[in-house]
Amino acid sequence: MDSCEEDVLDEVKLRLRSGLRHGVPRVGSDDETELLQDGLVMALHFLQSAKASGKAVTAGTLAFYALKHLRCGRRSTGCRRTDPLHAAAQLSHRSRVHSLEEPIPGVSEEPLTLGEVLASGAEDPASEAGRKLDWDWVTEQLDGVARAILGCLASGENLMVLVPRLGRSRSALQHHKERLARLIQDWLGADIMRQVQERPVWLNNVHATRQRMACRWERQATG
Repeated sequence: MDSCEEDVLDEVKLRLRSGLRHGVPRVGSDDETELLQDGLVMALHFLQSAKASGKAVTAGTLAFYALKHLRCGRRSTGCRRTDPLHAAAQLSHRSRVHSLEEPIPGVSEEPLTLGEVLASGAEDPASEAGRKLDWDWVTEQLDGVARAILGCLASGENLMVLVPRLGRSRSALQHHKERLARLIQDWLGADIMRQVQERPVWLNNVHATRQRMACRWERQATG
């Protein structure tokens, strides 16, 4: 960019700054500084295209068309109306952006947010697959008695159902159970019991938001 182009863009910058404050709608996280930069980039493209065609343009013309593009949602990186987060898609009312913290009234007696309604209560598939690989390897190392005890504990049954099946006493099964616990901690880590019982971190955020909204509703009701 030569000095002549810099002088023209300085004039365009002044006109854009004034036009942005009054004539360009803001969408989402649009920032005036970023819009000004987008406008200057577009104006530079217009200027270079005009010079390549042998045409003379003024700073006012460049600012006019740059503002016109910004006003309809165009940016220096393009105009993607199929992208729901793009300004052009939102200005054309083809999409709307909602916060996941937005309350959803009338769904239940307790306050719910949009993120809580859309979130799945199932475990993360990646964590579930990784745990299955670990447990498959563990079960291959166990004998028949330990495997039967592990299956009984996983299904929530009482160990007494294994007494006639395995021909072992209750105290013997308890000994095998304690031995199984030590082996699992040695193979999978000492904190494996905490890991399999804790909730996903993202779910803690959902519950914290829900409790905060419930407290707010309670204060409003009692106030």
